[in-house]
Amino acid sequence: MSYLALYRKWRPVTFSGVIGQHHISDTLSRAVAEGRTAHAYLFSGPRGTGKTSMAKIMAKAVNCEKGPSSEPCNQCRTCREINEGISLDVYEIDAASNRGIEEIRSLKESVQNLPSSCRKKVYIIDEVHMLTKEAFNALLKTLEEPPSHVLFILATTEPEKIPLTILSRCQRYEFHRISVDDMKNHLLDIAGRSQIPLTEEAAGLLAVQADGGLRDALSLLDQCAAAAEGPVDAEMVYHILGLVGREQIMDLADRIFHGQSGSVLHLFYEILQMGREPAMILRELQTHLRNLLLCQVDPSFPELAIYGKRLPHLKEEASLFSDASIDAMLDSLRVSLHETERSESPRMAAEMGLLRLCRLKGLPDWSSLAERVSALEALVSAGEISAVPEPRSVPSVGSVRQPSDSPKPVSPPHSGRKPAPAASSVSAAAPPPPASPVPSAVSPSPADGEVSSVTDPSSYLSVWKKVLDEFMKARRIDILTCFQKSSLILIAGSRAVISAPQQFLVLAANNPSYQKAVSQAFQNVIGRPLIPRTVLRGSPEEQAALSEVQDSGARSRSQPRARESGSSETSDSGEDGYHPVQEQDIPAEDRNNPALSEALKFMSHCDIYEKKIP
Repeated sequence: MSYLALYRKWRPVTFSGVIGQHHISDTLSRAVAEGRTAHAYLFSGPRGTGKTSMAKIMAKAVNCEKGPSSEPCNQCRTCREINEGISLDVYEIDAASNRGIEEIRSLKESVQNLPSSCRKKVYIIDEVHMLTKEAFNALLKTLEEPPSHVLFILATTEPEKIPLTILSRCQRYEFHRISVDDMKNHLLDIAGRSQIPLTEEAAGLLAVQADGGLRDALSLLDQCAAAAEGPVDAEMVYHILGLVGREQIMDLADRIFHGQSGSVLHLFYEILQMGREPAMILRELQTHLRNLLLCQVDPSFPELAIYGKRLPHLKEEASLFSDASIDAMLDSLRVSLHETERSESPRMAAEMGLLRLCRLKGLPDWSSLAERVSALEALVSAGEISAVPEPRSVPSVGSVRQPSDSPKPVSPPHSGRKPAPAASSVSAAAPPPPASPVPSAVSPSPADGEVSSVTDPSSYLSVWKKVLDEFMKARRIDILTCFQKSSLILIAGSRAVISAPQQFLVLAANNPSYQKAVSQAFQNVIGRPLIPRTVLRGSPEEQAALSEVQDSGARSRSQPRARESGSSETSDSGEDGYHPVQEQDIPAEDRNNPALSEALKFMSHCDIYEKKIP
């Protein structure tokens, strides 16, 4: 008799013999014993997990001459015929090659015929998701109400491709990937009964490489047994399957962790000389880094058993790195592997990827932002660094005062509004920059060592320090980190302009949640909220704000000369005779003035000042 592959020779023949699927085998066994079998079942799950084997066992259980029973006897004529695949009443249909409507019509015709020798005709349709839409539609009615002597068992690896109308007519059972421990023990059992000298370490490696599929594991064992002249050990498995040895991969990883670029390239060359492909080396290194991450989460994870005596070294290595560090390495390695698989020079792409890994520890993204913020919080709590670094100060341009007797209303540079035409006794204007009408009562008190007016550029440094202190008090380290290298360059009206050194800080600072927090901090510091706007240092927006400060300083320097020349416009109501008024306080005759009423339509949010004309 010709040689029979291990996965066929040791295919399970009873419900209890199916490995790793007890949640299904126990249920079906009980259903057959109690006479509660359904007319249609759907078995779905990864390849090599026992779907077709379970379907054949089900066919034997319902047709066994000593049953129906919870387990087929495998001794009667019916069981033997099904095991040998020659039963006239059990049909195994490959939907990948019989996927059209004509094949389904033939199936519908044969369904009407009574079984020749069994109790039920069983139709096992494998890879059922390959059927066409028309074939599924033709199967619907038969699948929903088949004759009492028919049992349908559908098997698929891609249940999401099956129409819902089919799914709703079947009892669905989901097959799980077989665990490494179950597969390893089963491989050792099969090897023992097949007289194959298999080491425990090699069995664990085969189980991991099979990725949950027992059929794949038995096929790999068959391949290794055919090639081995002696015992099938881990070294033989690495050689036969074209894998890189674990010792070599761990050695390569150690050299990368220590930044030994030259040594890494030498070892990489040695592994290449053994016939390994560059992409395979990177893939094995990626698996090792993944195992490091698993070891951090759970050192007793089953897949880590393949490290054997080197497991303590793996645990020690895992303790040296944070999960963020390993994430960064895995991300870099993923990019390198993608480049290697698609490059015209895979070796060069792999070498560049390994060199990037060697340099990664010195890069800013070695640790995540969250990790750096946590370290900063720890240093601040320990008092080793100052909570608020010195922000960049704006050169003082002198004291800024209210406009002189002939003020020219100025709108903020970004608003795009035109000044409103002046009325006879009432003028509407945007806030005079940067001398916004911030009441001195809510400004930092001179007793606190600060200047009385927050609109004075010389006070911006102290105001900004207090704003940063507010973030520290509120334990908003994220906002403090975002703004600590920025500086306040302008307060004008209800707005504040902040300069940041980098574009990503500008984007973060202009986030609505951060702007709200900054506005509240200004409220706490100067007694009124300001609308913050962050600009990039050196940008035209920053230059416009600084020019606004300088223009205000020039106006403030010209005011004393105007008063010395005999100007008598200053009144008790406000400097130079101007004082703010609300729109509702404007007399009716002035409010009806065409020029003022038209201005207020376009400048509804402007500040309004009144000047008493003697």
